[in-house]
Amino acid sequence: MHKLMGSIVASAVVAAVTFSAVTFSAPASAQTTLKVALPQKGNWDTGITEFGVRAGFFKQAGLDIDILYTQGGAQTVQAVLAGSVDIAMQGGLLGLVGAFTKNAPLRVIAPAMTGTPDVFWYVRADSGIKSFNDVAGKTVSFSAPGSSTNLILLALFDHYKVKGRATPTGGIPGTFTQVMSRQIDVGWSVPPFGLREQASGETVIIARGSEVPSLQDVSVRVNFTTASTLASKRAALVTFQQVYNKTLDWAYTDPKAIEFFAEAAGVTREVAQQTRDQFYPKASMQPFEVRGVQATLDQALDFKFITKPMKPDEIKGLFDILVPAAK
Repeated sequence: MHKLMGSIVASAVVAAVTFSAVTFSAPASAQTTLKVALPQKGNWDTGITEFGVRAGFFKQAGLDIDILYTQGGAQTVQAVLAGSVDIAMQGGLLGLVGAFTKNAPLRVIAPAMTGTPDVFWYVRADSGIKSFNDVAGKTVSFSAPGSSTNLILLALFDHYKVKGRATPTGGIPGTFTQVMSRQIDVGWSVPPFGLREQASGETVIIARGSEVPSLQDVSVRVNFTTASTLASKRAALVTFQQVYNKTLDWAYTDPKAIEFFAEAAGVTREVAQQTRDQFYPKASMQPFEVRGVQATLDQALDFKFITKPMKPDEIKGLFDILVPAAK
């Protein structure tokens, strides 16, 4: 597993009213296209970009957003490095640190998730596994090497002092299939996916990322691009992040966002509302300050993403926050 990690270098009907704070405008002929990678289609956090597209906020600002869905982790990093996309959203910072120290020309343009309130691990109700303390020697899933679920799982192993067999399983639906068909012992998910099965008694949640004290004020997921894309498209990327930030505010105030989310996730409005309110506090999605960089570096060393102790100044070139908090 450590060897694998080390190899990573790799319509708008309400818009005019509810988004009146956005002052960007551009004629249709001046639209700039940005290709954006989103991991795990149908999640609330990755959905912010989709909401902005669907409500017309990006178009209003002169941007056409072309979305590519990935499995996260190394796949997303490779897509950015290859130039297949301009920006990747919600990427695991741990993997980016490892890649950056191997001279990958990556740049973090904004934090995306601080803390780990959303991710959870579950088992079949008849698995015999009652808690995370029982996963020693069991296959325990995460999405992809270098992803935030990779980091959180390793932190859970460390927190509970157990050693399971960390296994990449890709996206949430495929992971669920592997758990229910007994190909893997422990699955990972984020709400609303998995809540229905948990409520019906088919599955049991045995751990949540929020149980790891060391990650509570750490930016585990970020939005990122490459140095060359940032140099050539900086103005467009700044506009993108400005609109993203405004969309994030809108998503926590306008009921239309819950409607969009429920449709994307295939759940009721009630479940969509529960998911946002209970698992995605707005404070955890603050887009201005990358927090806990030293903690990230310490974890990167512990989990073999880097080979020597490092200080934040040594990776300051990784960060170019496009829209810092107003002073």
